[in-house]
Amino acid sequence: MDTLGLTEIGFGEIVIWSLLIAIAALVAYWVYRSMDHPLLALTETPDGPRPTRRALITYIIVTPLLVTAWWIFFTSVLIFNENALNAAQVLIFPIALIIAIRTLAFVAPHAAHELAKVIPIALVAFVILDGNIRNEEEIVELGDKLEAIEVTGPALLLLFAYDYLLTAVWYWGWIRWGQPRWAARTAT
Repeated sequence: MDTLGLTEIGFGEIVIWSLLIAIAALVAYWVYRSMDHPLLALTETPDGPRPTRRALITYIIVTPLLVTAWWIFFTSVLIFNENALNAAQVLIFPIALIIAIRTLAFVAPHAAHELAKVIPIALVAFVILDGNIRNEEEIVELGDKLEAIEVTGPALLLLFAYDYLLTAVWYWGWIRWGQPRWAARTAT
């Protein structure tokens, strides 16, 4: 919605902008809350924490959908906001950001929580406060440049399979094997 030639602010403009800001904030919040922790739900059993069959199937199905949603969110914000990033950076930064946050979710949960919280909300706040949104011609031009860049299979595999690898290492290396042995070593 262009506000450049606006000479009168009415009820409609306030409602539209309020809705846009509320929706952007809710999406940023959802992105942050879905990224900052391991996605595989564990249930306490007599043998220790274990995923139920349903939790495992849900994790396997939902993870690529979440990764796609995160990628679309970050890429969209970078595309629509008028910034100095080139097309390659618009493709690289969301992938790198997702991988960094997901890695931290397993090795430094507090840092993952903070990074996952700050970046989406800051990006939305920057768009709102800066107000520089690319016009349609600039978006089309950037889209053409993005299409010209090939994202390789290994890069996409890294983006979509990385969480599975991290979860496997976390679950088998720390939950199933490492944590009980670590607790036994520190108790003596």
